Amino acid sequence: MNTLLSYVEPVVLVTNVANSLFDTALLMVVYDRLNGTTPGNSDLAQKEVAQFYMIYNMIYSLLPMLTTVLLGRWADCQGQKVLLVVPLLGYLLGRVLLLFTHIFHWPVSVMYGSAVINGLTGGFPAYWSGINAIAALRSGVVRRSLRLNVLEVTSGAAGLLGSVVSGHFFLIKVNNQHGLLLICLCLSLYLLSLLYSAIFLRYPAVLSQGQVTVGTCNPCQRKFSREMILLFICYILYDFGVTGGENIISIYVLKPPLSWDPIFVGYGKAATFAMFLTSFLGVLILSGHLSDSSLVLMGIISNTAGFATMAFVRSTPLYFIARAMMLFSCIPLPTIRGSDVQRADEASYGSIFAWLQTAMTLADVISTLTFNSLYVAFLEWYSGFSLLLAAAVCWLSTLPVVIYSYRLSKGDGSQGSDTDSTQRMVIDDFLR
Repeated sequence: MNTLLSYVEPVVLVTNVANSLFDTALLMVVYDRLNGTTPGNSDLAQKEVAQFYMIYNMIYSLLPMLTTVLLGRWADCQGQKVLLVVPLLGYLLGRVLLLFTHIFHWPVSVMYGSAVINGLTGGFPAYWSGINAIAALRSGVVRRSLRLNVLEVTSGAAGLLGSVVSGHFFLIKVNNQHGLLLICLCLSLYLLSLLYSAIFLRYPAVLSQGQVTVGTCNPCQRKFSREMILLFICYILYDFGVTGGENIISIYVLKPPLSWDPIFVGYGKAATFAMFLTSFLGVLILSGHLSDSSLVLMGIISNTAGFATMAFVRSTPLYFIARAMMLFSCIPLPTIRGSDVQRADEASYGSIFAWLQTAMTLADVISTLTFNSLYVAFLEWYSGFSLLLAAAVCWLSTLPVVIYSYRLSKGDGSQGSDTDSTQRMVIDDFLR
């Protein structure tokens, strides 16, 4: 029983189902409210929704930068529990505001307060840092990359499940209101995840230099190599393009000619989360034959092609064709994280993942501000311009990977064979 309670995947599953339900509920509540203030003017409603999400995402992304690294250092000293319980408590408290906003017809600007609560408690950066740190500590060196990819596919499966049902739940009326049942279900799942993380989950002991210790803090002193810096640049550039493009797509589908209802919004999000599953299958099947660099390049090219196609989408079938082209787009980020964590001290996993998530958060803020502003500015001229820009940024992220691969091939040819051997060990171990 203790072995089962040591797995962090149930937290990922329940929390990400709740997140996907909340995303649909927030989008539909905000769009319905703002669209009601601008009847018959779809472009104006699009601009107001884009501006709302620009402010909301900036608050939600910037505030965790004040707390995530501190929580990560605290977790390295006292255990990883803090990186799960504190953000999950923030999720529950902050997103209760959506229920009040919906019931009492408060202005949607109240949801900025939700972003503040989530941000000050660490938000997604702290939560995902804790998830990755616990999984890394629970796995050996050979299985570590696979374990991090399992987290991604669990996250994707949960989002897929939540997104498929979210639109249907939103349309069920309770007290003559759409969305009330969906919001209550979302909050119940956050509560369940919080209770499991606080009471039942068994956390790994705090480690220092490979030995089990209690309350010992040993920050990572390792210097970053040029190869790690190149991977970091690729990580940030790719995340910048993906975040900006996905933010635009979420509101792009609400306007003509697509004009999606809540059910199709849920299906669209489900197609997005399905990319986690197809990416994991790609890693599982191809990692025995391709190097990590090749896998990352394949994922970037897949995502770039999908964004470029999405810029010309004028019908629902073409949207799903564009999503199908992005089937490997979730490979780059966990693969790069897995490569970096191999070079780190186990006692500093909390801090390392916290710093990585904080840097990614800053990129997300700049991306949201940039792409949402451009979307509003070019909406009347060409609404797909921002998606073409996202494709260009993603394509640009291939340059650091190419340089990284060149340095490895020129510097140490044996490293490539060692990587391939490790990949085969991972696959063989998984298939057993």
